[in-house]
Amino acid sequence: MINLILNNNSKRIISIIAGGGDLPLKIIEKLNNLNINHNVVSLFGFGPEDYPQFKVGEIGKILEFIKSKGTTDVIFCGNIKRPSLFSLNLDSVGRKWLKTLGIKAFLGDNTLLKGIKELLKKEGLNVLSPQSILETLLTPKGILTKNSPSEQDLQDIARGIFVLNTMSKADVGQAVIVQEGIVLGIEAAEGTQCLIERCKDLKLTEKKGGVLVKTSKINQEQAIDLPTIGKDTILQAEYAKLSGIAIGASQSQIIDYNETIKHANEKHIFIIGV
Repeated sequence: MINLILNNNSKRIISIIAGGGDLPLKIIEKLNNLNINHNVVSLFGFGPEDYPQFKVGEIGKILEFIKSKGTTDVIFCGNIKRPSLFSLNLDSVGRKWLKTLGIKAFLGDNTLLKGIKELLKKEGLNVLSPQSILETLLTPKGILTKNSPSEQDLQDIARGIFVLNTMSKADVGQAVIVQEGIVLGIEAAEGTQCLIERCKDLKLTEKKGGVLVKTSKINQEQAIDLPTIGKDTILQAEYAKLSGIAIGASQSQIIDYNETIKHANEKHIFIIGV
């Protein structure tokens, strides 16, 4: 995908819809290095403060801004906490979008994001995935760290994948923590960090053990929302005394890959792409 972008970089103008974390800044840095014309929409309360700030509900203002820049492509990156639709204070365009989305707006994240992608296409905007710019984001398959999962860890990973695949049919959950076959917790609206914090006190023993399993849902909207881990995830896993992390190969992303693997090795936590 990046070759296509490079071949057409004179014609492309990319708008980055930026949430929190390091990923938006890395996308910006990469586009600068590629000399690709771009602009940034920073989501208020989440994204970097040194770019134009827009509230999540200001759909019309965001569209007006990116269209004034001649935008051809949009990249969603960074994390946000999904707010209640009733608290968004949607502008007139947002209310129109909500009416068009209908029931999709009240189902799971994946259904909502697919609906938003369709609406952007109707506005003449193509949605690019972050990994189309940062190809090293995608998780490789296999054991990525010096530490390897034990036989019990592998059984817990298999259990976690089964649970997530079952839950994904209802468009719920990208992560689960399993210890000795027992599901300690499933990620809901709170995010992975809160899941880990919640499960710390639910562990079967105080000793190191348990696995965070994180994968894409069935038919996940991968251009906008992929399961993600990074250095912070390693620190959280260490805090909860987890043995390791299993994450979907080629269907998830690792921010700061080399640094994340280095941190995992230092903390004796395994990472495996499954």
